[in-house]
Amino acid sequence: MKSTGLLLGLLVILGIGAGCPSGGRDAPADALTTAEAVLDKARDFLGSGPAHAVLEARASQYSDQGGIKGKVEILVSRPGKVRFSGLSPTDDLVSVLATDGDRFGAFERGKKTCYVGRACPANVGRFTGFPLEADQLVGVLIGRPPIVPYERTELTWDRAMGAYRLDLIGTAALLGGTKGQVQRLWVRHEDGRVVRMQVLDGKTVAADVQYSEWKTIKDQLLPGRIDVKMARNHVDLRIDYRDIDLDSPVEDSAFTLDCPAGTTLEEQPCY
Repeated sequence: MKSTGLLLGLLVILGIGAGCPSGGRDAPADALTTAEAVLDKARDFLGSGPAHAVLEARASQYSDQGGIKGKVEILVSRPGKVRFSGLSPTDDLVSVLATDGDRFGAFERGKKTCYVGRACPANVGRFTGFPLEADQLVGVLIGRPPIVPYERTELTWDRAMGAYRLDLIGTAALLGGTKGQVQRLWVRHEDGRVVRMQVLDGKTVAADVQYSEWKTIKDQLLPGRIDVKMARNHVDLRIDYRDIDLDSPVEDSAFTLDCPAGTTLEEQPCY
């Protein structure tokens, strides 16, 4: 099956590229001096976050396949459970992708095929553009992107971003990468939040994820906007969270998908 693109491409909805803040900011007087110290601060933040959430978003995508805008409801529950529901302007269900962290199902209204399979990184990548474990995808959606395995680190202060820039020279794959791939993180000094992440293969930026419009809800610091660029298919994606609900319970049944009657089930392989 041909990949549908990034994140909500399957959902027939989805940004606009991420930019850098204007001006600049010098490193604070008490700036950390080692990469491991910055990593420890980032890990503390990445280990936080809500156990579950109901996210209502507006999303837009521009890519080689054209431009699409729409509304999406995202349910997440850790570890590894996520459901995307693409909605029409009148809130009719257009498409669904759901995974309980083990299996997934996906279909689009009016189509004859319902896709199912294991929620392995290959399948997560096939339908979202991110070949990650399901729980790592949930982390990306709530501003807690994963840290990939690495062999060595490089640390600088990025004045334009007003944050530490941490390069993790990797040992293995993320987004289809190879040994020597770089994961670049921008980490805030004040609280360790990761405000931007890039994945670089050589000089090519394979993926660029930037978080902004941060807000505190129920003592949880969460991004209100996610901007994504992907080199594959020249994807520019923007997700604006219009409502973030951390109180409503999310039932496990929401993450299993019964394919509509009359559709053909097509099992997707993990390669």
